[in-house]
Amino acid sequence: MRGFLASLLFLVTVSAQAADAVKLELSADDRMVFSKTSFEVISGQKVTLVFKNTSTKGEKAMKHNVVLLKPGTTIIAFAVKCNAAAETGYVPVDKESKEQMVGHVKLIGGGQTAMLTFTAGEPGDYPFFCSSPGHFDKMKGKITVKAK
Repeated sequence: MRGFLASLLFLVTVSAQAADAVKLELSADDRMVFSKTSFEVISGQKVTLVFKNTSTKGEKAMKHNVVLLKPGTTIIAFAVKCNAAAETGYVPVDKESKEQMVGHVKLIGGGQTAMLTFTAGEPGDYPFFCSSPGHFDKMKGKITVKAK
């Protein structure tokens, strides 16, 4: 009986954890626009952002990425730092910049996919954008984190 109850408790725990996890799907193409500009998740949720570059120009042209910022960080101010970070894929690696980001996926070409996994933080709006030069003004959005 104890073994049965332990197994049942394990299954309930795994099911609850699976229900808490969420997968967000986002893509970008040759028009330099994201397929979605907003998502909603719940604070504490495990989030996997699956990003696909659907450009028809191949792996070497029209590269895109996703940079996810913390609330209160403005895209335009952060994008200026990105332009100066060509050697690191247009994502700055200094301490201050890292503290302003939740995370990012690297620049990928057409037909490629990348993922970013994180735990949704405090409630608020988390801006995201493509940091490839000249893309951020059209390629931006937000993930809204709601309270539990």
